[in-house]
Amino acid sequence: EAFRTASHLASWAGLSPGSYESAGKKKSSRVTRGNKYLKTALITSGGMAGRSRDPAFESLYHRISNRGTKIKAVVACGHKLLRIIYKILNDKVPYDEKRALGLRQQKLVLN
Repeated sequence: EAFRTASHLASWAGLSPGSYESAGKKKSSRVTRGNKYLKTALITSGGMAGRSRDPAFESLYHRISNRGTKIKAVVACGHKLLRIIYKILNDKVPYDEKRALGLRQQKLVLN
């Protein structure tokens, strides 16, 4: 186990959002530096996943792109994809579409 958590892996890959504080206010900034090859592959894959029919990625992509820019949505999908890959490889479990949706989206789909 090279990475203890999915967050450690995302940080190493350069897909963790940066943050800074100025005048007592916390702000988010661009993603951190990381492995440029893995970051490029995940962002490209995240863009494709966001435009796919998978409800987990589709809802995330549209939710973020509606309130911000498309590139933020693509990076968020790449980050989610990396977390899912980590979970599959670390816990040796198959991909579960319902778990990937998250509780908020599961409630929306059921109603």
